[in-house]
Amino acid sequence: MALVGVAVWSASVARAQASAEPSAALDDRAIAEALREQGSRAHTHRYVWTAVNGALGVGSFAIMPAIAAESRKDFVVAGAGSLLSAVVTFAFPLRVETDSAELDQFEALPPAERSRKLHDLLRADADDERERLGFAWHVVNLGVSALAGGIIALGFHHTLSGVTQGVGSFALGEAQLFTQPTRLETLEAAPNSALRYLPRLSLERRTLTLGLRGTF
Repeated sequence: MALVGVAVWSASVARAQASAEPSAALDDRAIAEALREQGSRAHTHRYVWTAVNGALGVGSFAIMPAIAAESRKDFVVAGAGSLLSAVVTFAFPLRVETDSAELDQFEALPPAERSRKLHDLLRADADDERERLGFAWHVVNLGVSALAGGIIALGFHHTLSGVTQGVGSFALGEAQLFTQPTRLETLEAAPNSALRYLPRLSLERRTLTLGLRGTF
């Protein structure tokens, strides 16, 4: 069987150390607006990918009556994996998506305290964005994809279908990771940054990275 295949080409994201002091380039209003905007983008990303994974899962089960009985087990594994991805995507939002209540509470605080809390929230949300692109998430994606493909290829002896499932599932998972909003981690350094793709070459903590980087 074939799932949607998405080609993803990107280098690993180097972890950046958060600054200990608030950036003078950002005022409190700019931070609050950026957090609300990014929260909206994170919300959209989560719901879109929940729908994509859910549709693939439901579709895998819905098409079963029209396919050969021998191939139905492949679709069961693929459908279950997609539905699991949909549940995980929906259940684990980015931290910035839940900021609205805190931002509303900050409005009643004295200016100095409000400023400190806004910068703390910005750093925490930026750290969370980086964590979601961390090595562990890619390993989990690879492991789950390999498990599903292995069950089909080795367990059911449907090699081509298993390889297609494993590769397609991994590519789709990587696409989901790399399309998540990531603007906050560069906001303090470039507060006027817009939606763009740019080549990135950096040397951080003795790690060289080169690749296409999206800023949302």
